[in-house]
Amino acid sequence: MIGSYRNLLWVIPVGVLATSPLWKGYVGDFLKPRGGYDEVAERAYQEQSQDFVMDDVVIAFTTEGVQTWTIKAKQAQTGETDREIQMTDVDALYHKKGESPISIISKKGKYHMDDQHLTLIDDVVIVKPLQYEEMYSDLLHYYDTNKMLISPGDVEIKGPKFNLKAGRMDYDVSSGAYDFNNRVEVVL
Repeated sequence: MIGSYRNLLWVIPVGVLATSPLWKGYVGDFLKPRGGYDEVAERAYQEQSQDFVMDDVVIAFTTEGVQTWTIKAKQAQTGETDREIQMTDVDALYHKKGESPISIISKKGKYHMDDQHLTLIDDVVIVKPLQYEEMYSDLLHYYDTNKMLISPGDVEIKGPKFNLKAGRMDYDVSSGAYDFNNRVEVVL
């Protein structure tokens, strides 16, 4: 008895195949896409960028699950590409484990997502509150990959017991080491 059911199993595919001229047209019409294919619209959709403009923005960056940057901006928008964020009236905090945060203020800023590069422009002020130090510059770059703050122009650092004026400054955030180029003037 079991063998006869198994032998009848081949009847189902043969029946579907034999009756296909009756139902094939209806199924084909049902599965046909509606509307026409617009090649120009498809190309425009694929090339579309993700542009935005936002007010009162807070951006937080983390490294290995630990928050390293908190950036507040009065306004943020996409830059030349959708992988660049342009900001105005920037107020940033750099959090380092076991130390007080470093505060950075500037009029403008850019963040490049692909290479994790933060650029702060116009009246940049860095405040290290526990050391009572303030640094002034017109341009500052932060590279997250190697944790470096770089000011290619003139810098001025004021502390409780010194004033320093120099050209280019490289500051290694992870070790706290400074490197100054060009003429360095220190008043104690």
